[in-house]
Amino acid sequence: MRVCLFTDTLGDLNGVSRFIQDMGELAATDAEFDLQIITSTSKPIPHKDYIHNLEYRWRLPMPFYQELDLVFCKKAAIADILQQFKPDLVHISTPGPFGWKAKTVAQSLGYPMLGTYHTDFTAYLYDLTRLHWVKRQTDKVMQRFYEPFEWVLSRSDAYREVMAHDIGLAYEKTSVLPAGTNLQKFQPTHKNRQIWQTFGLNDSRLKVLYVGRINIEKNIPFLVNVWQMMRETYHIEADLVLIGEGRYRKWADRLRAEHIYFLGPVIGEELSQVYAASDLFIFPSVTDTLGQVVMEAQASGLGCMVSDVGGPQSLIESGQNGQVIQANDESLWVEALAEILQNNEKRVLWGQAAFEFIQSYDIQKSYQAFKSVHQNCFQVVGRVDGD
Repeated sequence: MRVCLFTDTLGDLNGVSRFIQDMGELAATDAEFDLQIITSTSKPIPHKDYIHNLEYRWRLPMPFYQELDLVFCKKAAIADILQQFKPDLVHISTPGPFGWKAKTVAQSLGYPMLGTYHTDFTAYLYDLTRLHWVKRQTDKVMQRFYEPFEWVLSRSDAYREVMAHDIGLAYEKTSVLPAGTNLQKFQPTHKNRQIWQTFGLNDSRLKVLYVGRINIEKNIPFLVNVWQMMRETYHIEADLVLIGEGRYRKWADRLRAEHIYFLGPVIGEELSQVYAASDLFIFPSVTDTLGQVVMEAQASGLGCMVSDVGGPQSLIESGQNGQVIQANDESLWVEALAEILQNNEKRVLWGQAAFEFIQSYDIQKSYQAFKSVHQNCFQVVGRVDGD
């Protein structure tokens, strides 16, 4: 069968982009499943036969999230590529301008559609504004976007509940896509402490790692406050290292004295080495539907500290391979962080348990589930169309 997947994000350094690229790579070796990935962006994207970058009319940075472009593409270009490939199903992966336009065109042409609830835009916008009416309006917009789909995938059980209760999606039309990560790309064998020297950092100090957007929706101001409070109370030889792009990179110069280092985007083998050379992973976000970076950290042998709000908590057996901590409670985070940094034995045990835990989350399993959902949906749609 053939599926056309439309996404607003493919050249960005985020979990959604990495997941879609993983699905494309695996489908490219599968004779039974033809996955064509379609986007519209000015950013560099992989040069693959199954990836198509449509020309856009204009673009602008997304407000409050400057790293992501809002891209406006011609409807005719989307219609042309659908006519070219004639897919059995259309998958709309993101509710940005490109995803909305692709949804409108596919719907008008009569294609059955699936979607994925990758990003909690409702929580993201509420976190930025703290306005309840913004949340209510965003919930309504998300409902309009996802309601016409034959099926909607969630990245975690927690967000399947959100989809049902907050945006009113019928529970029987949703399912959880098993989480998975590339267990070859991320593993402890990539450990190379000297990688820190390439960034001008002392490789003998403990390294607490964060990977993701350096923005408010990821709780970066909270993380910085926790680190500063811990340093005021405890004397621990440790560095906080943040990987990624975002507005708070502007803090880099003034926070260096606090042993907080913003390294910008890191990709490929270097990213694998940075993960494996760290001592602990910290991720205080309350807006993530899954937390791809948490799985990458676990595969690299790191215990993880995460919030008790959102999808990442589903990956943590608290006290065994990391710790789930009450969201936005600075004192609890300070105490937990200081305790684990001063307990080398426990930190090592967390890392070992995290590595063992994540071995059942191979990206191959996620791909097989992704493929099966599309096949099952097509069978149902085919029967309905035939009646």
